[in-house]
Amino acid sequence: MNTQLNGIDVSALKHFSESVATNPAAGQVHFNVKTQWQGQTRTVGQVNHFILGDDTHQREFQIVADEPPQLLGADTAPNPQELLMAALNACLSVGYVANAAAMGITVHSLEIETDGKLDLRGFLGLDESINAGYDTVRYVVRISTDATPERVIELHKTVTKTSPNLANFSKAIQMNSTLEIV
Repeated sequence: MNTQLNGIDVSALKHFSESVATNPAAGQVHFNVKTQWQGQTRTVGQVNHFILGDDTHQREFQIVADEPPQLLGADTAPNPQELLMAALNACLSVGYVANAAAMGITVHSLEIETDGKLDLRGFLGLDESINAGYDTVRYVVRISTDATPERVIELHKTVTKTSPNLANFSKAIQMNSTLEIV
């Protein structure tokens, strides 16, 4: 039985969730992006595959980044900070529509707006006491549903608890670096 809600196949979502619950290895997912510098401040990231459980799934996407002229770029694409915020917003959006579908909530509209402020003195190495990244990121979720406010608050709590990118934003991630000089 296929039941679609918010464009999500609810029966497939429940089946996938049950399969991961009974076989945690099936829920292990590995992502990879290889990025090449294209000159000036432009880069192109290439997505070729991801691994879910033991299966590799081929994909072909490019993710282009550039800086605006004020930050020494050619303004041909969003900059890395805008892509970072877009990735957070996209992940949260998936969380809202999928969890709403699982809860039987119809989403009529959803918009997430994210805002953050950087101090470039940190990035430029001008002051070691200044964080090169964000100290605070704010986001606003604007959602219209058929649910009661209490159910929407429950949905919001679920999404903020389970969003991978929100977790990535809000907790330190262990970063392991390898330098290869070619």
